[in-house]
Amino acid sequence: MKIRQNNLLLLFLIGTLILFLASCAGTPRKYLAVDASLVKQGQTKAEISEFLGPPHAARINQTGQEEWYYYDVHRHFWQRIPFLGHHLGKEEAECLQIVLESGQVVKRVYYVQGIQS
Repeated sequence: MKIRQNNLLLLFLIGTLILFLASCAGTPRKYLAVDASLVKQGQTKAEISEFLGPPHAARINQTGQEEWYYYDVHRHFWQRIPFLGHHLGKEEAECLQIVLESGQVVKRVYYVQGIQS
């Protein structure tokens, strides 16, 4: 009987540890810089859409070229603290601009911009 209680306690502790460790695994983070490095001059709209998905914003510039924009906002760890978070750390937006002409990439620009709240 004593052995069975020890096994139950051990199983409970292992289960608790597994749940605790699983809760620490956040959502996977997307790195726009990596995606930007995959964009090459001459690629088609379809190829870009295949691995980046639809753009977050699009427009036609003054020269008639199509511009696609992808954004990803990152918050500093300290900003997640309730009531104090907006005073600590900073938000940054990763931005990827892809310029298309005749349905093909002619230019890509990746930059990081701070966001003021």
